Amino acid sequence: MNAAFKWSLLVACSFTLTGVRAYSQPNPPPDPAAPAPEAPPAPIEAAPPPPPPPPAPTPEATTAVPQAPMAPTPSADTTPMVPAAQPPLKIETPNKSTIKFGLLFQPQFQALSSAALDGYSYNLFLRRTRILAGGTLFGVLDYFIDTDFANLFLANTVAGTGTPPGPDTAVKATPGMNIQDAFITYKPMGDLIKVDMGYMLPPLAHNAVQGATTLYSWDYFAYTFQSGNAFNASSSPVGRDLGLELRGLVLGNHIEYRVGLFQGLRVGQTATEVQARNFFRAAGRVQINLLDAETGFFYAGSYLGTKKILSVGGSFDVQDDYKYFAGDAFVDLPLGPAGVVTAQVNVGHWDGGTFVALPFGQKQTAVMGEAGFLIGGIGLSPIIRAEHLWVTNANDQTRLGGGLAFWPYGHNTNIKAFYTNFKTENAARSVNQFNVQWQLYFF
Repeated sequence: MNAAFKWSLLVACSFTLTGVRAYSQPNPPPDPAAPAPEAPPAPIEAAPPPPPPPPAPTPEATTAVPQAPMAPTPSADTTPMVPAAQPPLKIETPNKSTIKFGLLFQPQFQALSSAALDGYSYNLFLRRTRILAGGTLFGVLDYFIDTDFANLFLANTVAGTGTPPGPDTAVKATPGMNIQDAFITYKPMGDLIKVDMGYMLPPLAHNAVQGATTLYSWDYFAYTFQSGNAFNASSSPVGRDLGLELRGLVLGNHIEYRVGLFQGLRVGQTATEVQARNFFRAAGRVQINLLDAETGFFYAGSYLGTKKILSVGGSFDVQDDYKYFAGDAFVDLPLGPAGVVTAQVNVGHWDGGTFVALPFGQKQTAVMGEAGFLIGGIGLSPIIRAEHLWVTNANDQTRLGGGLAFWPYGHNTNIKAFYTNFKTENAARSVNQFNVQWQLYFF
């Protein structure tokens, strides 16, 4: 335990000093050799104005038709909590077509103990390595695609082979580059109606629709994508599915809707029937925005003071006798120069039925939450997290932890150091995990 703490402290200090040095770099002094501005020319005396025209006759009084009151749009606090986001590399044409490019790197240190073995595993790896591209066509079509090379060089145990089997080995992961998201959005009526088509995140709970680039803590909740690879892809899609989705904002942007059909599980062929003959997976979400709306496809884990968010949402996901239902609440409120309070709670229930096989058990319910405060002036957020998973006819799980997030340049670059304790019911001991992550991102 002491060795793990020393390793974690050493890496955290190294990453943090890098961020502090960038955050505290003063602005360059003005050039003393710069010429003083020229004195303005003397004003020219204007000619006297012509006499005013005679007043027009007073019209008959009319009754003005009152305009319908517009719903007030809350604006975020003008006090900046972090520097403005770095814009992407962007190319634009005269007919409103654009293409922009971005990158995401998340180098990470991890120290992880075991519930069955002694000691800690220490790893330096890239949690995410992404190339992002997107843009617009003709002002009514958006497109987005990104790749990922996840957990690059994270060591994994490979069992020994032979008779008798040889010793286990630790092999560093080189999983290859995958398509992470790829979809097109048609906007015939702006934010009122949008049609998404492609490979994307289905409309589940709030945390499940967040982008990995703007998370609040060091990663998603552990149980956010609890269905795993239950829909039988050749490798884990990390929550994604391919389908068609309709979404939009109504009632002054106070109600957001998302509903779609997705591939889901395709059944195999039989001796008499073809494969993939079953109906698709259906998923939907409604979110009530009491203040500002989240208008993008991806939600953020925190807007770092640029928006005022207070929302509640509900989701469903069904196919055959597989069922998922979720509810969530999200708060992200700037409190003037003091800082920004952020909190989120997601509750999800999964029932695999006889259609899909879920990890840990066929019926399970999870409660997941995080809360923190961005301290104004220093760009530092203490954050706590808690998760619990109830599994029918199996052992429950609890995860408790917390840490610090330092935002010298907001989501463009930040450093997060977190500790998590993971306990499975009836296990001999719990698992301790230390993570220090540095993010570089722009898009």
